[in-house]
Amino acid sequence: MTVRYFVIDKDSVLCDEQSCPVLFVGPFHDQMISLAFGEIHGNKPTSSSLDIHPFAISKDDALNAKLIGMHGNICVHAKHKSLQFLSYRHIVGMLDTSMAQTISRAIQLILWQSDHRFCSRCGKPTHVHQYEHAMVCRHCHHRAYPRVQPCVIVAITRVCPDTHCRQILLAHHHHHKDTGMYGLIAGFIEAGESLEAAVVREVQEEVGLCITNARYLSSQPWPYPSNLMLGFIADYQSGNIHLQENELADAQFFDIKHLPKIPSKGTIAYELIQAVVRIDESLSAI
Repeated sequence: MTVRYFVIDKDSVLCDEQSCPVLFVGPFHDQMISLAFGEIHGNKPTSSSLDIHPFAISKDDALNAKLIGMHGNICVHAKHKSLQFLSYRHIVGMLDTSMAQTISRAIQLILWQSDHRFCSRCGKPTHVHQYEHAMVCRHCHHRAYPRVQPCVIVAITRVCPDTHCRQILLAHHHHHKDTGMYGLIAGFIEAGESLEAAVVREVQEEVGLCITNARYLSSQPWPYPSNLMLGFIADYQSGNIHLQENELADAQFFDIKHLPKIPSKGTIAYELIQAVVRIDESLSAI
């Protein structure tokens, strides 16, 4: 039985010479994971699901099954002679929304499978469940399901008191020191915390500001490692910027028309920043 599948290595997917993820066609392998949702997400393919939902397999399992080959850093396949693994961050801006979410899901599920090869309760080997996304321990019957880590990300705006231009708060994180990129304030939601409370807390912790009127805009699954980014726009209320120095190297309000280097297209940070730009343009047109 043949299926369609992506090959995943950590946060990367196997791509062709045009940097496009390759959807291979080949024999089903027991280590492949279905990328379907809901009631039909079983690992065993059926005739009704083959043309609808692709599968994913890790690089190591694909090599062991001889689905692909390696020559140095170059991967080869019967129909592709020069393939390479490209990180999701690198290609997300070139993918449409459907493909981006599919690749994100593939990365997250392959990581989940790798991280749960042994039972967290008794230490025995686990096995892939026959018809749902679960790693099952046959010794103590514990099941490990994929976990999603919710995060908030917020674009904070204000009108500059001196120039009366609309501004947005952007922060330079230490892990972006080599790129010079400025992004938005973001952080994980804690147990028992609402989305709105998390937005207020993260802003207070990272830059010491008080905000108001936080409103939800959109979300994005983000495979670093298995996050669901929940995007907000909020208004600056009061306070002076005080950096959380172990995370941020700089943070300041930038005029909408004079932004520094920002996250690339395809990221929710980019979409939130562009939403603020559109708000400014619509207000200016009044």
